[in-house]
Amino acid sequence: MRRSLRQWNGIYRWSISGCVILLSAGVVQASDPVHASARSQEKLWRRTIDLASQGNFQQATAAAESISGSGAIVDQVRSWLKEYEEKQTARKKLDLVDFEKYVGYCRARIERKEFAEALAWSLAAYDCAADRTGFLKLDWIQDLTNSALSAADKMRQDQDWSGAYQIYSQLAVLFEHEPRYQKLEREILTLLRLDHIFKEDANWKERIEKVRWKDAETALRHIDGYYVHEANFKEMAEHGLEQLLLLTESTSAQKRFDGLGNENDRRAFVSRIRARLDRVRAAPSLTWQDCRNHFQRVVRKINRESVRLPDELIVSELMRGALAPLDDFTTIIWPQASREFDKHTRGDFVGIGISIIKNRKDEIEVVTPMEDTPAYRAGIQSGDIITAVDGVPLKDYSINKVVETITGPEGTRVSINIRRDDKDITFDLERAKVHIYSVKGVRRDPRNEERWDHWLDKERGIGYIRITNFQRNTVEDVDNVLSEMSAEGLKGLVIDLRRNPGGLLDSAWQLTSRFLKRNDVVVETKGRLNSDNQVFDVPGTGAYSDTPLVVLVDERSASASEIVSGAVRDNAQGVVIGESTFGKFSVQNLVPLGRSGAKLKITTARYYLPSGDSLHRESTSKIWGVQPDIPIRLARKETIKVYELWRESNLLGPQKSEEEKTKDAEENAEDKEDAKKTDGDKDDKAEDKSADKTEDGAQEGDDEKEAKLPPLEQPDENLRPKEDPQLDTALLVMRLMLLGDAYPTLATAEPHTPQESAKP
Repeated sequence: MRRSLRQWNGIYRWSISGCVILLSAGVVQASDPVHASARSQEKLWRRTIDLASQGNFQQATAAAESISGSGAIVDQVRSWLKEYEEKQTARKKLDLVDFEKYVGYCRARIERKEFAEALAWSLAAYDCAADRTGFLKLDWIQDLTNSALSAADKMRQDQDWSGAYQIYSQLAVLFEHEPRYQKLEREILTLLRLDHIFKEDANWKERIEKVRWKDAETALRHIDGYYVHEANFKEMAEHGLEQLLLLTESTSAQKRFDGLGNENDRRAFVSRIRARLDRVRAAPSLTWQDCRNHFQRVVRKINRESVRLPDELIVSELMRGALAPLDDFTTIIWPQASREFDKHTRGDFVGIGISIIKNRKDEIEVVTPMEDTPAYRAGIQSGDIITAVDGVPLKDYSINKVVETITGPEGTRVSINIRRDDKDITFDLERAKVHIYSVKGVRRDPRNEERWDHWLDKERGIGYIRITNFQRNTVEDVDNVLSEMSAEGLKGLVIDLRRNPGGLLDSAWQLTSRFLKRNDVVVETKGRLNSDNQVFDVPGTGAYSDTPLVVLVDERSASASEIVSGAVRDNAQGVVIGESTFGKFSVQNLVPLGRSGAKLKITTARYYLPSGDSLHRESTSKIWGVQPDIPIRLARKETIKVYELWRESNLLGPQKSEEEKTKDAEENAEDKEDAKKTDGDKDDKAEDKSADKTEDGAQEGDDEKEAKLPPLEQPDENLRPKEDPQLDTALLVMRLMLLGDAYPTLATAEPHTPQESAKP
């Protein structure tokens, strides 16, 4: 008994002492505000990093300001966030100023019944609106839309294609979810295109060279067998025949071809096409053979018995119309365009290495020589005007024809006549293989302008790669850049896919695999044929799968760009920043159509992201494209500034002086004012054409002319700073992501020196 009591006594004392210890600890914990405060500060540090990484910058700023005390790293974070928030506030103020200005400009144009100009300013206001959806629902915007539509319909009746297009195209942008405006825009664009092709100085024969009916027939058969879903050949036949009716409306085509200019022949052709169109519409459905038979009848009989247009033109227009209802990406690449298409897909070509445009004076102007090319080494400069090739003047040459003339077999020579200011210079160059670089950096390397500087923040190891399209050599070029940066301390990477229209699926798959884990899904394709159903996953863990990653996208990022950004987002391997992407989730394959060199680019499958979504943009779609983790929308003026930055970084060789740039900018501004008709002069000319004659063609009286409104000045200077808000956001997020990895706790970020204490 005594032993038992001793045991219980021991247990009791142990229990009591344990309680005392626990209670004591609780008292110390509750009464130790230093420890509680330290934990609170740790939470604020993590919250700051996490909020900023998620794009909640205002909350991150507030959390950073709540961290007590200071230190180099905390102060740096506060400084970054404060500077960023100040820039965002300034952006919003500029948006508001522009919005109010544009609304005022728009209302002024509405009062004058200048609906095309009013729509242009409403688009500008929409671009800056804080609530875009609400803006489109405003009563006065709805009234403007109805008035503009009526005006455009009248212009179309009067064959004022340019005026009608100005309105239809703006409505299509403003109301992008309403298919009727897209249809009107396409129709009027066809009439504009035809008028441009057949104007007196246009080389229209070049455009339809080697177009053959046999290739068109083969294309219809391939569409029946390979298109992503069963094609509606009845609808295709309708659109093809309707396209020919649009051709007969073209005033320049009527002047160019005697058959269309002859009223009796044209009416006979239109009547027979309409009769065949009625037969097509009455049929419950059509096979590809039925569609072929209708088209063949038009080419070989109806056309030859009436207007007698070139077979190549009839075939080209029939197929252009027939393919329209399929999708925007299924098309025939006729022989004259095939070489240029192959060049951009392959990533190299044989030539001299220059990028050219047709400037506002219709001259062939050098945008820039390309790096490591004969043109660059010879000294051809940005702004040079090419006047002749091998002694042949380039007047009336299309861009494609100029390219075809300059390029040629490797090792052969070509003579280029250049006008530079008031000097005429001749360059005798040897053609060589030119590598098209789709991988660019932040700026040109000051030590060697043919190379790119890929460091966004070298001190912190943040790299930057801008990919302009996905071609065969893209991944190899990216690997080379990543290898060099890794050797110099790469810690985080920004991949810029803005304005990247896509390219090769294999390139997108291989590039994405560099940043994902083994067996992660990149993309899946599904089509009608078993061969089109594939899963593209990562064969082995990517070399840079542990590298923090940010991907930049915008509304022009399409196809392969959407594969990369969607896979990174869905696999949680990085942060996607920018704007919703284009919404092209379709796969195209090239099918040769015969020995002529023509090819059918045909949609055979759809892309599906790892999440299972296929975010293709269709007329019935409400949402499309990859939605960014951190949305950063740019106003139109900001986008212009970003493109200016890109263009300046792309240029090679001697550049124009600041005075020359200012002069060019002033001239361009004057041209834009003319184009927008804000000075009134072009308004008067347009009205002279359509408004100063009555229906019977008689001249109207002087009173009508005197009633014309005076010019209306509506200046719109771009005062936005030359900055890139989306890239600024990417840099801030990456800096904070790296800080969070390097300093997961406030204690590691800001080590404190222990205080000395007196000995008891």
